[in-house]
Amino acid sequence: FASPLAAHDPVFLSEEHTSPEVGPLLPDGTISFALYGRLLAADSTQAFQAGFDEGEALDLSLLIPAAFPETSFEVGSLPEIEVKRPDGSTFRLEPAFRQMFHEPYTNTRYLRLADYKEPAQQGIYSFIISGARAGRYVASIGTLERFGTEIIRYTRPLIVGRTAQPINQWFKDAVATDTRPDSAVTDKAADFDQELEAQEKSLSLESSGEGLLGEETQKDRVLAMSKDPTDRESSNGAYLFVFISAAMVIGIVFVLRKLRR
Repeated sequence: FASPLAAHDPVFLSEEHTSPEVGPLLPDGTISFALYGRLLAADSTQAFQAGFDEGEALDLSLLIPAAFPETSFEVGSLPEIEVKRPDGSTFRLEPAFRQMFHEPYTNTRYLRLADYKEPAQQGIYSFIISGARAGRYVASIGTLERFGTEIIRYTRPLIVGRTAQPINQWFKDAVATDTRPDSAVTDKAADFDQELEAQEKSLSLESSGEGLLGEETQKDRVLAMSKDPTDRESSNGAYLFVFISAAMVIGIVFVLRKLRR
């Protein structure tokens, strides 16, 4: 399926891209594009279109950032993509799994939710992204690495400096979540993230001998090394006395058995 996001030409969907007819039109759907979007409300949509020749591969993936609040969403609240083929038939790409991967170029992490591939029809495909909750998503399409392709109904953002800057900004700016009852789930997810961070820190400290376990181990070693030498000598004398006593008992038993014979 689609290659890592670093190999995709980034496209940023705006609040105006609410339907396929006004969203960006990718002239060649086999070129790898990553469409970064933000659903600002539960009833909002974003959309785009892509052109294909007969028999070309439609290669589509759905992702979300591996960050709060999206990682706290229940399955029914995750985004999905409705796809309309040139012949008018439709299908929905819905979340089917959660596969995490790290994108090294932007140093960001994502959860891949679904993949789909089919031989394309001749014409224009329409893609509509929606979700039961406000949040961010990425729709990746195509596998052919080619950057700077002209996109119809779209103006590329002006980038000063590193080309990853808009992606990092998109990743940094979380969408405000709603106040639905399952907001309690988001609180639990935040606590869970903090717990994981604490566990990772604890493991790191233990491995360096600075954590709680490391402190106890070091204390034991210090106590063992700081014992008075006379204490260790008295312990050794006690062991010697026990050994001699046992040897004498064994000798007496042996002599008694000889006399009985």
